[in-house]
Amino acid sequence: MDGESRPAPDGKGIARLVLQVPSLMLDEVSRHRKAFPLALAQLVLLADPPLLSTNMSAVAAEFGFDGPERDEKLGGIVSLVFFACGAIASLVIGRLADVMQRRNLVCVCMLIGSTGTFANSQADGFVSLLFGRGAVGVAAGGLMPTSFAIIGDLYPADERPHAIAVVGIVSGFGISIGQALAGFVGTAAGWRAPFAIVGVTGWFVAILLFFIQQEPERACARVDHDNTSWCAALSRPTVVCGCFQSIFACVPWSIVGTFFTDYLAVDAGMGVPAATTVLFSMGVGCVSGTLVGGKLGQCLYKRDKTLQAWLMGLTVWAGMLPFLILFFAGSFGQPWMYHFLSFLGVFLASMSPVNLKAVLLNAVPTQSRGRVFGVFNIMDDLGKGLGPALVASWVRYLGRKESFMLGMLFWLPSGFFCLMLTRTILKDDLTDKACEEGFSMLH
Repeated sequence: MDGESRPAPDGKGIARLVLQVPSLMLDEVSRHRKAFPLALAQLVLLADPPLLSTNMSAVAAEFGFDGPERDEKLGGIVSLVFFACGAIASLVIGRLADVMQRRNLVCVCMLIGSTGTFANSQADGFVSLLFGRGAVGVAAGGLMPTSFAIIGDLYPADERPHAIAVVGIVSGFGISIGQALAGFVGTAAGWRAPFAIVGVTGWFVAILLFFIQQEPERACARVDHDNTSWCAALSRPTVVCGCFQSIFACVPWSIVGTFFTDYLAVDAGMGVPAATTVLFSMGVGCVSGTLVGGKLGQCLYKRDKTLQAWLMGLTVWAGMLPFLILFFAGSFGQPWMYHFLSFLGVFLASMSPVNLKAVLLNAVPTQSRGRVFGVFNIMDDLGKGLGPALVASWVRYLGRKESFMLGMLFWLPSGFFCLMLTRTILKDDLTDKACEEGFSMLH
């Protein structure tokens, strides 16, 4: 026998480690409590999109749409209107976020979005449904650039990936909440009930935000007009690569958000309640992937800034494979396989968005962040809006499974543009420059 004695696993030590988890979570909440009002606002807005996609067939039945018409109108046209309105709002409100109080803009966006969500619960036809979806699109488009501009002023560069990850985790629960409301409440009380619940909740959150969200000081008191002009901010190679990456990445993401639940319920034969449980696994994957990706990206950024881009590109490509396998399996798959592949695919693919937002925050000064994130959100919405419409047009000729698999391949160019960031980050990063140094004096 070996002369050295190895200690056996200590059950008390494991118990102590488990007991430390709540304290660690409370520590994270305390460290990032400044951003929690923004996370709450995003949570409510993110609870809205699954309300329609989960009960798409039920809405189609009430409005008298057949299968292809269901996908074209409720999947394609609705998404196009939603994200077109969001794109316009991103441009306008993103510009306003650079000259007005950002806290007030967040509250206005919440009021518009909540009203649109509640209006959907009263929709008596497809046209009125479109108006409601457009209002929510305006809110989502305006909230994104304003929120991340605030986060950029709340945290220094080396803390932003993790802060964005924590905000993403909290707001990510909105997707799961929306899916649960649509899957269970919608099945029991009709598809209109979840829209009413989320809409009323959003009104209360908007009022709460006005009183608890503080307006942070801008990180740079001196405005350098040469560096904050539209051309200078948007022509940075990092911003260009980030925008193109987002266009391609949002096509598969929009497929998952728009068609995935209905595909599992109808084409895979799971039914709406069982398909909703798969989406819960996706929500867990999104939360864990965002947290791991944010923490890992933060560590890699401190070590070598280009490693953050390598992480983004490789995880995007890796996250594509589980979804291709899932769609290829179709109705021959087993429930545990749907859960596992959905979790794994979202876990890997969720690491890129949180790090990309941090990269963009570090590449532009605070006076340009509203505009840059407004344009970034337009590129984001371009993929989200055209993605379902493009895929819906393929369905008539290729079928649902083949169309969805083809859409997933858009993650290939998305990963390529992530890897292109390895050539631009070092030049465009402002964290070592004088403009970002003022952060320490303000905080």
